[in-house]
Amino acid sequence: MQRRATVEERIQIGTGTIGQQEGIQTVNARELHKYLAVGTALKDWIARRIEEYGFLDGQDFCSFLSESGGGRRPKEYHLTLDMAKQLSMVERTEKGKKLAPRKHRGSFLPKANKTGIARA
Repeated sequence: MQRRATVEERIQIGTGTIGQQEGIQTVNARELHKYLAVGTALKDWIARRIEEYGFLDGQDFCSFLSESGGGRRPKEYHLTLDMAKQLSMVERTEKGKKLAPRKHRGSFLPKANKTGIARA
């Protein structure tokens, strides 16, 4: 997965595959969780949000075990920009508001084109 910096170096946006869609812009859930300073563990937070908002594996995100040099391999999540934006908004934190402000959503997320796929 390739990574590039977002506006104001807030969160890294990468390009990857989610389900059958290739070239999708994604956000690493671990980076978003850290940036938003969520008070619960990543695995608990992401599982709760996926269930609560009905996000679908292969459509809104993909999950996999990270490559590790030893020990237990943590589960990683790559999120679509839409899912990342929704998670940022529902956290109701100042950082979440900065990532997806109400009046100017484009500061974190590129605007979607007519196909619904985000573009830079």
